[in-house]
Amino acid sequence: MKKTLLLALAAVATIFTSCSSDITNDNDDSNNGQGKGMTLIANVEQDDTRATLTTSDDISGKWSFAYTANDKVKVGNDKIDNYYTFTNNGANFSCADAKATNTDATWYAYYPATDINLTNQEGTKESAAKLYALAGATTTATTGAEGLTINMKAQAAVLRIVKVDNFGPCDIYLKTADGKYVKGLKAKTNEAGYEVETSETKVSVFTMANTGKAGIYYVIVPAGVKIEVWNDTKRINTTKDAGLSAGKYYTLTSGPTKGTATIKGETNPINWVQLWIGGPRIATENVAEKIAFKNDVKKGENYVWGSLWRTASCSDVSSLYYYDEEWKSSLINKKLVEPTYDYQDKHGLTLTGKQPGYTKNSLFLNGFDNSNEDHVAGKFLLSDGNKEGHGTTMSFIVYGKEVFVAYVQSDDYDNSPYPVRPVLSKETVLWGEQDIK
Repeated sequence: MKKTLLLALAAVATIFTSCSSDITNDNDDSNNGQGKGMTLIANVEQDDTRATLTTSDDISGKWSFAYTANDKVKVGNDKIDNYYTFTNNGANFSCADAKATNTDATWYAYYPATDINLTNQEGTKESAAKLYALAGATTTATTGAEGLTINMKAQAAVLRIVKVDNFGPCDIYLKTADGKYVKGLKAKTNEAGYEVETSETKVSVFTMANTGKAGIYYVIVPAGVKIEVWNDTKRINTTKDAGLSAGKYYTLTSGPTKGTATIKGETNPINWVQLWIGGPRIATENVAEKIAFKNDVKKGENYVWGSLWRTASCSDVSSLYYYDEEWKSSLINKKLVEPTYDYQDKHGLTLTGKQPGYTKNSLFLNGFDNSNEDHVAGKFLLSDGNKEGHGTTMSFIVYGKEVFVAYVQSDDYDNSPYPVRPVLSKETVLWGEQDIK
């Protein structure tokens, strides 16, 4: 991703208060300066948004960036040993201590700093924008008295980490090809780029407690170098030798969202899939026989499919629907899943994930055999009983091709058998352990 950073540096006497300087030696003593004070106009040739994702697919895409007030850019040249700090005051950048040179120099600029600490990041888009490394240099040597134009290029990539549940680990750290831990980026001397700083001991770039909130988090990582991405004790990805592309984001899930699990008495395992962040891991087929609520109380090894499975609860499916005031009904939550239906071949409803990390995950729910073009319906038993001890079911109905209804209701007919679609009993599944036996 390219950014154009236009530096208009004028040798002016006005002192700007919105700046600081890392210069420890006064350049006036070296007879290499021409007065004090410079302004910097930073034009970003992108959409004027702080940090946005331009999606090319669910896995990766372009990360867009724009400067905001109080952002800082370090600017130096090959005639001095340190850097000036320019501060964005809204309209431009300024620094009272910056000076043009008496002789031509190559100028270098770095955002947000010459040393970037990548450990223990907050995980928000805003925090990622504050660490998003850019660097550039003048194409020809100049004093800077007439202004500078520097093309800034991205030096980092963004990991979009999807924490898939509220129970599994989310301790993300990076290893280099030589087995060291990534801790930051350091500007290269007289070069428009950064080098990776490492640690011999483990440091994490992002950590969320096992019981922390499932969700989407953004982490800045080095680009252009081979890295391994780890979560706790599991390596979840390794880049090619060329590393990640600068200026792009990549989606990784903290754990698998598909897998298999065995069922009691059967040789062939059953596939499972998770459709949304924090959602249950649902079997891709029903129990062979329908079950009445009063017969569904067995747990553990006594459960119809064995201890790896259980009947879905009301809380498992509560995110799947919401109450719509216009329709006065509970509709399927299209922010989480995209529903489609079939009434000719399979008679049922297909749900496809819509959140990052889930768009390739789909699940078919069997409907009643009397489905037709305008009406597709189905019902599943849930494990919860109401206050009278009666069972509950979840139903789905498609009206007129466009209205997808889902609701939970109590059923007084406890002896009536219903289809059962089990979910995994495990609270979390780790990478490398998605095929459960």
